[in-house]
Amino acid sequence: MFNLLVKPTSEQKQFLAKVRAAMEHYFGDDQKRIDHALQVCRYAEELLTFIDADPVLTLTSACLHDIGIHEAERKHGSSAGNWQELEGPPVAVAILTELDADLAFITLVAEIVGNHHTARAVESPEFRIIWDADALVNFSDVLSYRSAEQVECILQKHMVTEPGLQMARQLFLNNRQDHK
Repeated sequence: MFNLLVKPTSEQKQFLAKVRAAMEHYFGDDQKRIDHALQVCRYAEELLTFIDADPVLTLTSACLHDIGIHEAERKHGSSAGNWQELEGPPVAVAILTELDADLAFITLVAEIVGNHHTARAVESPEFRIIWDADALVNFSDVLSYRSAEQVECILQKHMVTEPGLQMARQLFLNNRQDHK
């Protein structure tokens, strides 16, 4: 679909397909969560065309970033970001261990999953891509009722990559009636 700076090998693509299948199996009939994860993956893949980052780490983290939601809801009665960050890493570790991923790789994914609601928590291009890709999906629900000036201010404050900011502007500002 996109021209990644570093293209995954066929073996890596097979691994990513297994991660996706495991995420879909874990979420079961929760199509909303599956669709959200897949949208974040698509935006992450697009951002990888502009940002030099490990595509397997990025796409695995994108696929699993919200994997702790069900445990957060079960244990804490909430899907709030802090609970997702607490409950997500053990689930991600279990999934990736089952897929025979390397321990160092599992640790990096768990770090991103465990911080994906905390701005600038992890200093890596992979984390920044996940941050912006997740925002691109989530902003579609919250920016539609805001003025163009408000949207621009929110985007300026929130987005952490220039390609992510440009994509957000394209999505949320370029076709608006009140945008100059």
